[in-house]
Amino acid sequence: MPFLTGLKSLASGFGPKKKRSSAHDPQNHDYPPSQNGPNYQELVDTRPPLVPVMLPRVHPKRHFALSDQGWTTIDMNTNSSDALYTSYQELLKSSKAFFDLPMEEKETFKTALGSEDGWSRVEGEKEFITLRSLESTPEVLKEATIKYWSEAGGLLNEILVRIAESLGLPEESFTVYSEPCSRLVEKTATMLRLFRYEGFEGKQSKVVAEAHRDLGLLSLVVGDTPGLEVHDRHRNWSFPIERTYETPSQTVLVGRQLERMTNSRYRAGGHLVRSYPNPEPGKTDVPNHPDSRQYRYSIVFVLRAHYPIPINTDALTTPITGEFSNPMRDITAGDLFKKIHAAHYNINTAVEERNEQKRKLDEEKRKKTSQNGTPPS
Repeated sequence: MPFLTGLKSLASGFGPKKKRSSAHDPQNHDYPPSQNGPNYQELVDTRPPLVPVMLPRVHPKRHFALSDQGWTTIDMNTNSSDALYTSYQELLKSSKAFFDLPMEEKETFKTALGSEDGWSRVEGEKEFITLRSLESTPEVLKEATIKYWSEAGGLLNEILVRIAESLGLPEESFTVYSEPCSRLVEKTATMLRLFRYEGFEGKQSKVVAEAHRDLGLLSLVVGDTPGLEVHDRHRNWSFPIERTYETPSQTVLVGRQLERMTNSRYRAGGHLVRSYPNPEPGKTDVPNHPDSRQYRYSIVFVLRAHYPIPINTDALTTPITGEFSNPMRDITAGDLFKKIHAAHYNINTAVEERNEQKRKLDEEKRKKTSQNGTPPS
């Protein structure tokens, strides 16, 4: 039973570390969580182990998963003294109020062409709003967004301090990139996305956010009902992590920027979002609900490296990271983001545009393959 196996994996900290390629480049084996990839033989990684650290709000048994899998669980308390939990509850309530606004009112916040900011809708999947500055945040969301941004940003900054220590680096090695983004004021690279995923009738679940890895440093994800599934790379399957939560919890995910800046000692965490079928009539927890669709609401805080900060991997190199397989010098965090962004399609665009992006990326890969004379990874 894969689900039970996954539960055991979560409880045990995902078991012993598997052997990995000495090339330190997991993107060569970056299989989507929803697909089976070919088997491959990993070589022994001769780098020293990570320095043991205490990650805030993470059970010790789940520490290893953050570096090995690229995701782990953040605990919350339901009492009023837990500012992360109370700010999440306030933002969830405000989010529902925003999405309940008339369509014409939401369209005043519509995303402009070429921008991430604002409100968008993907027919049959979801609608969402991306917030990146106080000025552009709708009034109904403003107060709750300020509070949650502060709590989420502070927590992820603490985790970045511990990650640096685990690599034998000074504690500010990664927070120098994240600190300018830890408060919602002026527009920065970091963003907060509020989602409303559509429910549906039937017996089969439906993927409403395709398998992907986030582009930033760290992401914090929470939903009012289960839907997030993470990629267990050892078993090569999509693990419904939110269905295992017995108490209020959030999921932290490693992004592609942090993967590059740690020389893959912390892997980017693969994940997707699945919409499970609505309860049968009479089994819903919302009696006499005027709308037969049962939505799933989700909050995603994506902490990215501040664009102007320069990156030099020589300063990020220790015996634990090893020599960087793809060193970076004389570039900014913005340059790195653009490079990563250009190599991946956007899962939050309309289906037709998404497929066109995939087609172009596949075409570029084929051209590089023919030029280099090597098979695609």
